[in-house]
Amino acid sequence: MSILRFRVGKLIRDKLPQIMRDQGLAVFDRRLDDADFVAALKDKLVEEAREAQAATDARELTDELADLSEVMLALATAQGLTLADIEDRRLAKRAERGGFDDRVYNAAVEAETGLAAADYYLARPSQYPRED
Repeated sequence: MSILRFRVGKLIRDKLPQIMRDQGLAVFDRRLDDADFVAALKDKLVEEAREAQAATDARELTDELADLSEVMLALATAQGLTLADIEDRRLAKRAERGGFDDRVYNAAVEAETGLAAADYYLARPSQYPRED
């Protein structure tokens, strides 16, 4: 019998190592320091967002949104934030900029050279590629 080893390299839920050991797996886990934990949570947030994006039905989407919420709460706590802090900011941004109720999709913007607002887009070429 040969041993197969797989690299995982990501933050996992607290009870998963024991669940995996109960399935006969050898698990090589460790506890992260504060800085590594925050970085791993940010990576996990992106991972879960991609899984939510790939969800094909309401049940799967619900599971992925629940995972996103769990990671968001852990990240907020690790940074000394509360749900009230996040909700207050969400409401302030909604009052200032609106929500997503009207389903507005921005295909492109145009700006004259030298316009201060254009600098925002110019500073983010991978996010906002030019369409010259």
